[in-house]
Amino acid sequence: MSGIQVKNHTSDPIQAGNISLQPISQSIHFIGKHFGFAWNRPVAVQVDDGRAVYQLPIRDRTRLILVYLWGLTAAFSLIALSSKSKKRSKS
Repeated sequence: MSGIQVKNHTSDPIQAGNISLQPISQSIHFIGKHFGFAWNRPVAVQVDDGRAVYQLPIRDRTRLILVYLWGLTAAFSLIALSSKSKKRSKS
């Protein structure tokens, strides 16, 4: 079996006074023929205060920073490769 699986998970509720908090996470599994990779990340906290139930999203800044760094790495790699090929064609 190969492919990508995305699953949402909820943990047991945590009682804090009159408020019930329930963490929600997401797991992403990349499954290959001879390898696999899993990435777990927080998504939200579900809050039940007795009057309403709502979700507070969790912004994963680490993931955003990684995406920006991957983009910068790709951009600098392309710039370096193009400048190398220009130097070779001139000589």
